[in-house]
Amino acid sequence: MDKRIDIAKEENIKELYELQLRAFESEAEMIGSRNVPALMESYEENRSDFINWTVLIRRDDAGGIIAAVRFRKVEDHIEIGRLMVNQEYRNQGLAISLMSAVEEFTGENVFELYTCTKSYININLYEKLGYRTYKVEKGDRGLSFAHMRKILY
Repeated sequence: MDKRIDIAKEENIKELYELQLRAFESEAEMIGSRNVPALMESYEENRSDFINWTVLIRRDDAGGIIAAVRFRKVEDHIEIGRLMVNQEYRNQGLAISLMSAVEEFTGENVFELYTCTKSYININLYEKLGYRTYKVEKGDRGLSFAHMRKILY
């Protein structure tokens, strides 16, 4: 695993939440809706949910968190969520390195995630990484979500 990637600690929650709000703002613009789950979550909700996930972070040279992804084991697969990269650091391979780190860290073979069907940039990234859509689901706020899976064998 890349030495610049580390596991987030409780003391990182506030900085992660601030990154989440900044990173998912562009998602809201792309899909034309502020009903993005990551933007609807309060700080307290985020803080209480932190213990349910392992979060990998990538820092810049000054020590600030510039990218992160969370994951957890669910039955027979790894659920991945909240892949986020600071807008200033996008298109530099950080998302790819974090997703690869999840695979390496877990040693598992099946990975699942979801993203808005209007998030073409995200879907293209995930497809490039080997994820395939296995179902599309209409959410309760008028958005549809593509559920994607990657199987390593």
